[in-house]
Amino acid sequence: MPPKIKVLVLSAGLSAAYHFIKVLNEKFKDKFYIVAADINEEYLISSCLLIDKFYKVPLSVSKDYYGIILDICKKEKIDYILPLLDKDRVLFHRANTDLLKLNVRSFSSSDFEFSKDKINKLLYENGFLVPKEYNINELKDNEKYFVKPIQGVGSVEAQIMLKEQILAKDNINDYLIQEVCKKPEITLECFNYNGKFSAAARERIEAKAGICSKGKVYKDKELEDIAKKFIEKFSPNTYFNLQFMKNSDDEYVITDVNYRLAGAMGLSYAAGWDEVSAMAKIMLGKSDNEIFSSFKLNHSIQYVLRTYNNIVTKTVDTVAFDLDGTILNSFERHITVLKLALKKYNVPLNLDDYIFSKRLGKNNITYLIEKGLEKDLTDKIQNFWIENIEKEEYLKLDFIYAQAEKLLNELKTDKNLILITARNNKLNCQRQIQQLKIDKYFSKIYIVESGKNTPQLKADILKNTITKEMYGDTESDMLACKMANIKFNPVSYGFRDITLLT
Repeated sequence: MPPKIKVLVLSAGLSAAYHFIKVLNEKFKDKFYIVAADINEEYLISSCLLIDKFYKVPLSVSKDYYGIILDICKKEKIDYILPLLDKDRVLFHRANTDLLKLNVRSFSSSDFEFSKDKINKLLYENGFLVPKEYNINELKDNEKYFVKPIQGVGSVEAQIMLKEQILAKDNINDYLIQEVCKKPEITLECFNYNGKFSAAARERIEAKAGICSKGKVYKDKELEDIAKKFIEKFSPNTYFNLQFMKNSDDEYVITDVNYRLAGAMGLSYAAGWDEVSAMAKIMLGKSDNEIFSSFKLNHSIQYVLRTYNNIVTKTVDTVAFDLDGTILNSFERHITVLKLALKKYNVPLNLDDYIFSKRLGKNNITYLIEKGLEKDLTDKIQNFWIENIEKEEYLKLDFIYAQAEKLLNELKTDKNLILITARNNKLNCQRQIQQLKIDKYFSKIYIVESGKNTPQLKADILKNTITKEMYGDTESDMLACKMANIKFNPVSYGFRDITLLT
């Protein structure tokens, strides 16, 4: 089997990119290796489940963008590049010497830089009908005008406005002012290759976000003749589209020109006019007859609706962490506060085995009673300890475990991390988390009351957040996970010896 042809699709998050990739997958899956590039994360482009390799790239206006795309071409040994936006079409056109050195062929055959005013002037000078244009001084009161960005894309920001609304715009010099044309609004999708031509007319019935969502697809010889004349004058891309409306004399005028695939090309595809298959056959070296066999409308007139699929592109599991003993080494704080309590009540006691005792599961009361202290005295010491253990001056003794920091950095790349800790001084806890910059790891931080109900409070949060697993260091954390029926990951360095937690 011959090696797959490698195609790099730029601006892969666009509707046209999704359609192109989808058709290649459905009809030529064993023939093409698809590399996609976009400014968004991979899971935020709709075609992410259909591609072989993805690269997140900066905006095309970035100084690094051009070099990054060339590096991708070189690294992936790209055969064809598909630019979908005008900026890319100009940068990576067919005669680009950097692409030629890498043996990369582009579907953009022109580096002509579009602006609405420039193309309108060229069309008019070459005998094509275009909407009448106005300057500020020609505007009349109570008259409606069609205003669109000179550097606009599709119908984005295009709108009908009155004179006073136009004059109120701060950046009116960035807009083209034209007569208001009449419907129908038609996009003629055109394919021109080796002297052969095919087109499909798509009348816009409804649009969403500037892209046709309901349309009428059919053949229109009058518009096709205009397109053939356009090819003679301007030698456009293999694929291009012309947009038409009617002027006040009921004549078709060209309202827009695009040397790119149409955003709503899927509507024409549904009607039988398959532009992507034709492009695939070009890359596969098929004959002209085979290429143009892709363009067969199923009926003379078809109404096509654009519908949307809801797909899960990425799943992210939520992982919970306890704070004290799991992320923070709090041993010094516990020892310091206990020493102060003992000093207050004049109890001389060596605490060398205090941490060892804690790790064996003994609390302060048990530890002190085993040391021979009376119950009343241990209660007083414990109350002092509780009153002081969460004060800021002692919280400053805590520091982050190196093991915990490493684990957090590893997990945060593809997990949603939440923090669930039991503290009674919520404000001091929040301050400590911010000061130690622990909050940067977590999407949500929960602080619950410390006491008998702590396991249940933590379990409720674990269930409500659909958490998959939790890292902790005490029986309380283990019990919370059991109540929530999730996996418990005990750490080996915290307040309890790991043998007590497994």
